[in-house]
Amino acid sequence: MFEAARRSLAGPALLVVCVAVTGCHDRPKPAPAPAVAARPERPKVTLPPRQPGLWQITVTEDGSVDPPQDLQICIDAMTDAHLGILGTDLSGDQCPRRTVSQAGDGTLGLLASCDTGTGIVTEYSGAITGDYSHDYSEKLRAQTTSQSLPQMNRVANYMVTAKRLGECASGQQPGDVINDGVKVNLFGAAGVKLPSSAAAKDEPAGGDE
Repeated sequence: MFEAARRSLAGPALLVVCVAVTGCHDRPKPAPAPAVAARPERPKVTLPPRQPGLWQITVTEDGSVDPPQDLQICIDAMTDAHLGILGTDLSGDQCPRRTVSQAGDGTLGLLASCDTGTGIVTEYSGAITGDYSHDYSEKLRAQTTSQSLPQMNRVANYMVTAKRLGECASGQQPGDVINDGVKVNLFGAAGVKLPSSAAAKDEPAGGDE
């Protein structure tokens, strides 16, 4: 008799437990988090070549006590291909990683990583406004890091203005730079011999009279 009563009570108890458990499963699930719209990527582009000719380039460093670097440089296609990020030297070959993007207003975004091969790496980020082929401005942040030479670690901000003035003057060769009245050829200073056609381009023709 007592056994039958125990069994009759066990049935409702199990039913209560099952209802409680089932009730837990029936609770409404939290709403999924709203999807975050992906930020559209800027389309990648390439910088147009600078027009050959005589260029005026001015580089100003924020916070520097030194005056802006102001120079004129004779540019042809070969010189343009090797110019660095600031446009004042031949360090372009040290910067194989470059990404250029274009904003809706026509501004060009620039990211570049330059390695001198001596453990010194400079990463550039900035924006270019104007027409890069003949008249533009460039605002750049440059972060230089070196594990072996910690004294080289620094961050600099530059403003570059560059404008084509016209044709190179008579007697000027590609890569000729005039800075503070001093004329230096970038290729000659780097020990790079100009092709004979470029070197003789502006030399006066010789011949028997």
